[in-house]
Amino acid sequence: MSPDLKTRLDKGLKDDAEIRDLWLEGIYNRDHRQTFKKTNEFYDFIIIGAGTAGCVLARELIYNIPHINILVLEAGPPSTQINDIMRSPCAFHSAFRAVETDWGYSSEDQKMPGIIDPNKEVLNKGSHYPRGKVIGGCSTVNAMIYIRGQKADYDLWAAQGSEYKIWDYDHCLEAFKAVENNARKSTDEEFKKYHGFNGLLHVQDGQIDFDDIIKDVIKVAKNLGIPYNNDFNGVRQYGIGKHQHTMKDGKRFSLADGYLTDALRKVETYPPSKPFEIGSPHGLSDDAAKFVAVNVKSSTHVLNIIWDEKKKDENVAIGVKYFYDGRVHESFIAPKGEVIICGGAFNSAQILMLSGIGPKNNLEENNIKVRKELPVGRNLLDHPTCGITGEVSVLNGTSNSQLNYSSCGLELAMFYKGDNKGKVLNQKHFLDERPDIQLHVSTSILDPANATSGKKNDILTLLSTLNLPSSVGHLELRSSNPFMHPKIFLNFYEKPDDLYLMMSSLKLSCEIFKQPPLSTVWGVESYEYKEMSDEDWEQYIREKTFSSSHACSTVKMAPESQGGCVDHRLQVYGTKNLRVADASIFPTIPAGNLNAPVAMVAWRASRLIEEDYKNKA
Repeated sequence: MSPDLKTRLDKGLKDDAEIRDLWLEGIYNRDHRQTFKKTNEFYDFIIIGAGTAGCVLARELIYNIPHINILVLEAGPPSTQINDIMRSPCAFHSAFRAVETDWGYSSEDQKMPGIIDPNKEVLNKGSHYPRGKVIGGCSTVNAMIYIRGQKADYDLWAAQGSEYKIWDYDHCLEAFKAVENNARKSTDEEFKKYHGFNGLLHVQDGQIDFDDIIKDVIKVAKNLGIPYNNDFNGVRQYGIGKHQHTMKDGKRFSLADGYLTDALRKVETYPPSKPFEIGSPHGLSDDAAKFVAVNVKSSTHVLNIIWDEKKKDENVAIGVKYFYDGRVHESFIAPKGEVIICGGAFNSAQILMLSGIGPKNNLEENNIKVRKELPVGRNLLDHPTCGITGEVSVLNGTSNSQLNYSSCGLELAMFYKGDNKGKVLNQKHFLDERPDIQLHVSTSILDPANATSGKKNDILTLLSTLNLPSSVGHLELRSSNPFMHPKIFLNFYEKPDDLYLMMSSLKLSCEIFKQPPLSTVWGVESYEYKEMSDEDWEQYIREKTFSSSHACSTVKMAPESQGGCVDHRLQVYGTKNLRVADASIFPTIPAGNLNAPVAMVAWRASRLIEEDYKNKA
């Protein structure tokens, strides 16, 4: 860092600190002069997080359980703060990196023995890890790709015991269809079998025609024996084809647009015959009417779960403590109520650990009372991604400098099986019923390392994502400070199979570049991938890999004896009135982007919560 840059940064930090001091002085003065009495707020349900899961849950619960009220706590701002780039699919890269709507997480550097030569130490360098901190969560800032995974993913969830039958593919398909509103115009009976058309999440086909060079990639794939697939969410996933996206009329459509907006429409009082109590709208009085509605508090940072301290032998959740508008607040749940954590793989795990639920050693070293020892944070799964970028010699051969408004640059994809020996792939891999590689084809620079490289040439990018990794990471508390991010260890390529699968996919990408008409008509040539040994490939993969930002499984749904943190009904072991419903509960990682599976889990969770609520005395 240059001395001038350091001076400017130091001055900026000093200016920020001075303004924060003035803000705190104003908050203190306001609170000191406050005259009205502070009252306890009670809600039937408190949902932590207004991301994909929180939005679906809020809507489903408010309409399906009579006479309840719900509080949703969201750490980020409303999506209107980035309305322009958020709505515009072409600005997805900017939305994903917007400082005001991103948590700012980073993974840790990790050294480990090499796979090709175990006697050599290799480095997985830590990097920025985008996570949506905004109403709508990651559905407000992601690439909008609508992928569910494979039937086998969910049947694996169900195979954990007879009570897990409610998570088999048939049950999950019911939820996928209930959430989805698919706009495809020409549909056959097979497509109708797998898709929904009346849900609140709009899904549509791409709105643009492919560049000629992308059309030629499809030709190359066909010549290699990769079949065309017009529905990656249908009877089979393998093949090459167009993604569908969570968009409506060419614009992003988030879960907040569909579900939270609808939830907020319902505002009633109950019972209508009773008077409304002025000054205490969220009390527990039997003599006054209550609101039946959803309230959302944005820019709210949850500190921890509040426990019933009178019950010494039980961990009974009774509310949530959070920081909002310069103050610490507490909100409580009514009888029969629940706290539902929907913060995502990092936040949900951190909130549980800050509340005394997690690994004993990590809690004790941070001076947190251990209420229930569970392996929270210990099963972190993610999809590593690594790409090959080729230079196109034909001038203006791609549209990377003029990306269409309705395109996120990720329209064409291939799914196929990698080779666990790192060999070049063939037709048996392309027709395998359990593909584990998702390859994106784009005329944009998608590798974060190259995105700011200044390269202006026309390019073709083939981006490989390992969809069924066997390496497992973890996260742990850095501190008991709830504003401090946890340590995130992704552990990519710890298992040899993962490295070889990725290697085989990158070798296929190089082969694709060599095929006519890409090599002849377009003059596609890769930047730096000539003849490389497997050791060269390992070095390249570790240097170029980045996360797909598909973190999950840190609060795993499984029997407690098998490393589970929540049961089949998503209730946290060793607690009452506390559930988790988001990507953190996935027993295994689905083979594809995670937004659709998270919405599915939230819809399924709403039915479980409704059943349990009605069965409570």
